[in-house]
Formats: sequence, C-alpha cells, structure tokens
Amino acid sequence: MLEHMGNEQFQAFSGAKDEGEIFEVFQQAARDPFPHHGGNLRAPDPELALHYAREFYARRQESQKLWIIPRRSLTEVLPDSSHVVVDESSTETMLTYAVFAQQQAGRPMLWLHNLDAASISQAEAALIQLARDHAGLYLRFWLCPLTAIVLLDQPDLLQPPLDRSYRRLDGYDIRDKLAQARQRVKAEEESRR
Repeated sequence: MLEHMGNEQFQAFSGAKDEGEIFEVFQQAARDPFPHHGGNLRAPDPELALHYAREFYARRQESQKLWIIPRRSLTEVLPDSSHVVVDESSTETMLTYAVFAQQQAGRPMLWLHNLDAASISQAEAALIQLARDHAGLYLRFWLCPLTAIVLLDQPDLLQPPLDRSYRRLDGYDIRDKLAQARQRVKAEEESRR
C-alpha cells in the first residue's frame, strides 16, 4: 500500500513533519584532552539546539565543554579524494576551520586542530595532503568554519550545584511540611478576622 502513495500522501499518512535541522555535538570531559563527537540531535533552531545539547550531553555533569555545530556547516573530506580543485585566485580573507578526524571505524571523530585557509577547497587540499603524509592514519575528516561552532563552556550551565536537601536518609517526610502549611493557613485566617 505504501509504495503506491505519493510523497505528500505518505507524509500525511505517517504524520511526518519537518522537525528542524540536525546538529552535531562534540563534548569534552575533564579527563579528555580534546573534544570528541558525542552524537547529534535535531532542533528547530540553534538556540534550542544549545538547550537540547546541554540536556542530552551535560545532564549528568560529564561535560566541561560542548561544541554544537549545524550539520550543513560540516564538509566531509575523505583521504583518498584525488580530485580537489583548489581555487588559487581566491582573494578572500583567511578563515579558520576546525578539523575533526576519525582514525578507526566505529570510533568517534576527534578534534584534530584548527586550520587557516582562504577557501574551503584550500582547506580540503591541506587535509588530503595531511592524509598522504600520514598514510592510513585517518579514515575521514570533517571541516567546519569556527564561526559556525556554538561553544558552551560555562560551568554554571554545564555543572550546576546539585541541591538535594529535600532528600533524607529515611525517605521523604511530608508531615513537617503539612504541619507548616496548616500553621500558615491558620495564621492567615486569624489575620483576616
């Protein structure tokens, strides 16, 4: 039945909606020397992506730094790419790109270093040369302009103090709170008279 439906009919049938953009999240814990790829999330805008990333990747206070990157800002470069056209006539100002690399299949991407280049094609060519210099070390790269990265490294947002004063060893006792509430209501009633 589904193979005969058009795209619009299928979306109406499945209830599928455009849920926003995909963002890649890199996280760095206290023990990690560099940020590593933690996963991705879908959010309607960058502001919500920041909140989602904080909730998903720092809820247990395991991250000291989060990098939130729109997937559309990432360019994947494979080391075996042989035909990269470098635009030498570019008169653009130098941009700084963050370089992420994967060394083994199934392992996360790691931040490698920052790279200055006049264009994305020059940055790609530099990465391919790096891959040739270190043959077999890298499986793939991601390039991203630093301007596209939202950095969250505020300790009060990533590692807020936990207030667990409501917990007691013998469990939660509501009797004291009920007695206080009754006294407060009684005092309010007497003050109205």
